[in-house]
Amino acid sequence: MGNGPSIFVRTPQEHLEYMWTHRLPFPYSSPPGHVRVYLLTEWTPGKSPLKEPWAALKADFPLDPATGELDLRKVKGRWALERCSAIDLERMQPFEGVCKGKLSRLALNVLADEKGVVWMYEPTPSENTISIRADRLRIVRQYDAAVERILEATLGRLSKLLDKGVTGESVSHCFIQGSGADPSPSNMPREAINKELSVREDVRKVDTSKVSATIARQLVFLAALLFLFMSGALGRYAQVGRELAFGW
Repeated sequence: MGNGPSIFVRTPQEHLEYMWTHRLPFPYSSPPGHVRVYLLTEWTPGKSPLKEPWAALKADFPLDPATGELDLRKVKGRWALERCSAIDLERMQPFEGVCKGKLSRLALNVLADEKGVVWMYEPTPSENTISIRADRLRIVRQYDAAVERILEATLGRLSKLLDKGVTGESVSHCFIQGSGADPSPSNMPREAINKELSVREDVRKVDTSKVSATIARQLVFLAALLFLFMSGALGRYAQVGRELAFGW
């Protein structure tokens, strides 16, 4: 049914930040056989949640096709919650259902607002969950900083190599054209002049090919690094993969 609190899954706060930054399209209404849930990561009884829709996680959850019930394990698994509870909008208090872990069709109809949205919140989590989320946040920040340093160092190295390639090619070209002296003095035989020019041309070609090969290797390295990063192979944990590497 999903994942509970763990350092290997996003926290509710991370899900909320992802929703803010990506602005994914959201249907005007929930599909048939689903209910729309808005969940607040923090909520104080007596305070209307309707005033803070921007602070709520949003998703549509499928209902049991036979009973029309909502299994709260789906909600907890979707956002890595330890617990979740519905909000009674009439009394502005937590809803105490008869069937623990589920909301019946009747309860959903009573709890829904005028738009058909059921509001929920996460009660204060345990100390263990708070500690797990703090550890994950610390690891995530360290990972992000490390990846940023690697990418900056790689791009800087590539830039230097490209500059070196241009400079080396210019120097080789100048070497052929002349370095302040006449490349073909009158007292030198024509064969010696041709031989010297041929040697210089060979040297230029070798230098250019070396620089080009070095640049090509660095480009391949950079492409491989970017591929690993985007595919999730450099994810924060091997088990998380692309979800954490992009995830963001």
